[in-house]
Amino acid sequence: MMKEMPKTIALLSTVAALALAAAAATAQTQTQTDGQSQDDQSATEQYLLDEPAPEPADNAAEVPSATEDADSGSMPATGAEAETAQAPEAAQTDSASQQQETNEAEAEHAQAAGHNEPHVEDVAFSFEGPFGKFDEHQLQRGLQVYTEVCSACHGMKFVSIRSLAQEGGPHLPEDQVRAYAAEFTVTDRETGEDRPGEPTDFFPKSSLPNAPDLSLMAKARAGFHGPYGTGISQLFKGIGGPEYIVAILNGYTGHEVEQAGTTFYENTAFAGGRIAMPPPLADGQVDFADGHANDVHHMAEDVAAFLMWAAEPDMMDRKRSGFVAVFFLGFLSVLLYLTNKRVWAPHKGKKKSA
Repeated sequence: MMKEMPKTIALLSTVAALALAAAAATAQTQTQTDGQSQDDQSATEQYLLDEPAPEPADNAAEVPSATEDADSGSMPATGAEAETAQAPEAAQTDSASQQQETNEAEAEHAQAAGHNEPHVEDVAFSFEGPFGKFDEHQLQRGLQVYTEVCSACHGMKFVSIRSLAQEGGPHLPEDQVRAYAAEFTVTDRETGEDRPGEPTDFFPKSSLPNAPDLSLMAKARAGFHGPYGTGISQLFKGIGGPEYIVAILNGYTGHEVEQAGTTFYENTAFAGGRIAMPPPLADGQVDFADGHANDVHHMAEDVAAFLMWAAEPDMMDRKRSGFVAVFFLGFLSVLLYLTNKRVWAPHKGKKKSA
C-alpha cells in the first residue's frame, strides 16, 4: 500500500499539469478572438467615417423634419402618404360645405315661400254671418269653373243635379238643368246600360283614384283654428273651409320638387308646403258670360263659394229656420216673464201682520 502511494501522487500531478495547460490554451484563444473582433469593429467605424454623406433630395423641403415629428409625437410621413391622408379630409370638407350651402338655400327658399305653416287669409263671402246668403251669380260662375276645370279629375257624387234649380243656389232654369245633366253619361242601375244623365241623377264620381270628392270638401276642411278647446277664432270667422280652398288655389309659388318619381308643387297653404296636384287655374282660363273678372283670385273665390253651397245647399233654409226659432223663443221668454210677474204680484205685495 505504501509502495503504491508515490505512483498515485505522480498520476494526479500529471492530470493537474494537463488541466493547467488546457486552461492556458483556452485563455490565449479567447484573447486572440477578442482582439480580432476589436480590429473588425475599428475597421467598420473607419469605413463609415470615410464614406461620403448622401446628397439632399430635391423635395427635402416637403418632408417634415425629425424635430417637428418628435414634437407632434408621430413618425414622419412620405409625400404619397400625406396626399392619401389629406384626400378624404378634403373630400369630407367639400361635402360638408356643399350640404351646408344646400341647407341654407332650402331654408331661404322656404322662408321666402312662407310654407313653414299653412297660410290662410279670411275672405268676406256673402253667405257668412247669420243674415248672409249665397250670391246666385257667383254660384253660377263657380259651377262653370268646376265644370270646365275641376270636373276633369274631381267629382261630387253626393250632390244631385236637380238641386241646381232650387232657390238659394245657382237657381238655373229647368231647361238648362236638363241640358246640363244630359252632358254626363250615367250607367242605369236597372238596365246596366249607359244613358244620358237626367236631373234626378247625381254628379259623377272622381275620375282619378287619388282625386278627392268635392261634395263635402268645404265642410271637411278648416282654414281657421282657434285656441284649442275654445274655438274663439271659429266663432268669429267660421270654420274657414271656403277660405282654405281659396288659399290652396292661390298658394302655388311655381317651384317644383321631384321625389321618388313624383312631382310635387310648392303651395303655401298646404300642410307640409308641397302638394301633388298641379296648379289647376290660370288667368283667363274661363270666360264668364256676365263679364266678371276671370283671374285666378276671383275664379278661386267663385268655385269656393260653389263648393260651399254643394256641401250645404240648404244653408239659407237653415238660417231662416234658426232666425224664426230664436225670435219665437225670445217672444215666449217675454210672455213667461210677464205671466210670472202677474201671477206672483198679489202674494209678493202682502205684508206680514204683526
